[in-house]
Amino acid sequence: MSATTTKPEVLRSADQPLAQYRSIAPLAVVSVILGILSALILTTPLLAPLPVAALVTGIAALRSIRQSGEQLAGRSVAMAGLCLATFFLGLGFARHLARQSSLEERGHEMADVFFRLLEENRPQQAHQFRVTPALRITAPGAISEHYEKNAEAAKELQGFISSTVIKDVIARGKEADPRFESLSSATHDGQTDTLVLKYSYVPKADGQRQPIWVHINRRYDETTKRNQWEVGGVQNTPPVGMTE
Repeated sequence: MSATTTKPEVLRSADQPLAQYRSIAPLAVVSVILGILSALILTTPLLAPLPVAALVTGIAALRSIRQSGEQLAGRSVAMAGLCLATFFLGLGFARHLARQSSLEERGHEMADVFFRLLEENRPQQAHQFRVTPALRITAPGAISEHYEKNAEAAKELQGFISSTVIKDVIARGKEADPRFESLSSATHDGQTDTLVLKYSYVPKADGQRQPIWVHINRRYDETTKRNQWEVGGVQNTPPVGMTE
């Protein structure tokens, strides 16, 4: 009796693509989707978890593909997710830091001008920094007339110059020597940025410097399409939630 041999089954051409097909790792797909959504970090750094999640899922996808013995595809998809996440994470934080630096510099400049006016005993001009530029009076004659004829404005000015810090700086003049120390906080709400700048000054002749905090507001005006800056207030006690 002769032995029979069986020939290996040859796949028909229609079956070959099915044999070569590998499913894409689900995590790779999730990673690239999160990588695309990572662009939202450019609107606010609070969305930083998106690129972080894309990085985590991308790394997990590459690991699962390697451990599958190449039964899973999607390495390039996972790499795309990783690249997108890395790019937007770096760009987002770079833009945020640049924006914060610009805000701090502009707020610092405005606070310096505000204190300079007080040192020069020009409280009316300094008080005008408390209102938006659209309502701010700059002409010397018009400012004097405004506070002389407007009882409400005169009352506000009196309350302004009677506050401890303002009164001290006006009385001491240049010897008050207000100095910028640091940015205590910066918050963003809609189209408004609020900065709290820490300064120090010399309220008395003993030369002991005391900390003060200046609130600077920046609002985007839809009418003028420009940012409007104003001094929100000055205090000699730490804002709520802050320490010296």
